Amino acid sequence: MARFPRRDLASEASKHFQGTPEERILAARRLGEEALDHYLASQPPGITREQARRLLQRNKNRGRLHSTVAEAE
Repeated sequence: MARFPRRDLASEASKHFQGTPEERILAARRLGEEALDHYLASQPPGITREQARRLLQRNKNRGRLHSTVAEAE
């Protein structure tokens, strides 16, 4: 069985906190816009960017989904 190197908390945390806070925020916004572009490309023609953004926001914040299996009993 392969032996993995020991994990260090500082090195693990440093993977997630590279750059300044401003750079991280800009990167997150850029990734969000890229995700919106991909979603918009998968939608039928005629959907605006704002409509696609609202659809994504609605789908992200749907709350708890009830199980149809549990309700059937």
